[in-house]
Amino acid sequence: MADTLTLNVKATCDWSLIEALDLANVVDASSVTYSDSLTDGTTAGLADVIWHDTRALAATTNDDLDLTALTQSIYGSTVTKTFAKVRGLLIINLSTTAGDDLEIGGSGGNEWNVPFGATGDKIEVRANGTLLLAAPEDGYAVTNSSADILRIRNPGANTINYKIVIWGTSA
Repeated sequence: MADTLTLNVKATCDWSLIEALDLANVVDASSVTYSDSLTDGTTAGLADVIWHDTRALAATTNDDLDLTALTQSIYGSTVTKTFAKVRGLLIINLSTTAGDDLEIGGSGGNEWNVPFGATGDKIEVRANGTLLLAAPEDGYAVTNSSADILRIRNPGANTINYKIVIWGTSA
């Protein structure tokens, strides 16, 4: 039986700002929501590969993830996930200690830098922070053996736990 993937991605920011003025309070209450649903496939707006994990990254170490050879244990078997395009990336830094920041990108060799810019560019995910990249139509290309290493780096002194989800296409 073939695998079938259905994926829903949502991010919402709700707010209520009350400004006290001389004669009355002014309330600004609203929200902004990003929402997308992807079904199984490899063309624009679809995804057929997902990989996820909760990981512990020791102080001053790297987690170099090869996007063309990610393994996962599911139902007692090892499954290898291979991405040709990444349609989305979610990283949640589980540390609540100030200064426990993760650096995403900048691996050097075979660096996957498409969403970050030039070689060596990085994004910091601060303690208790989240990074969500979503590109459901075009995705971010992965090139085997030349642009396929996603580096997660812990430059600090403490072990940092994080969650990661990557979804995209195999072709």
